Amino acid sequence: MGRSGRRGEPPHGGGIMPVVVLAFISYAVIGPLSAAAMSDNPRIHPEKPEHPNGPPVPVSPHLLTWWFGLMAAGGVGFGLYADERPFGNGVIAHPLVVFFAFVAAGLLTLRFLHARPVLQLLSARGLAAGAVIGVACFFIGKWFGVNLINMP
Repeated sequence: MGRSGRRGEPPHGGGIMPVVVLAFISYAVIGPLSAAAMSDNPRIHPEKPEHPNGPPVPVSPHLLTWWFGLMAAGGVGFGLYADERPFGNGVIAHPLVVFFAFVAAGLLTLRFLHARPVLQLLSARGLAAGAVIGVACFFIGKWFGVNLINMP
């Protein structure tokens, strides 16, 4: 018996739904695996890239500018009101978690608008740098929200 007290229920009380949602998001953002890698036919070999690490990802400087700018503005915006906890008191309702949920929705929208995986539009390094910028600007915004907005 799990911690929930019911037989057959996982101890975390979740279910299959979070796994399905995460699988869909990873498929939508990263893209499908090679059809040959999933094939039952052992004679089909996946194509190898010309370079050992694969071809470099062409990154649009305008897209990177928008990515970094929106992550900075969103981080500051969500950080300004983080102390008030506008979405509730739970862990999932924390403003940083809600901010990254909006980021995931934005990346999914970008993926479907361009009909290409996000890693073909932005490099993985650029995505990680944007996430770091967003977290840093969240804490900067939180500092402003705590110290400057409530001043007499």
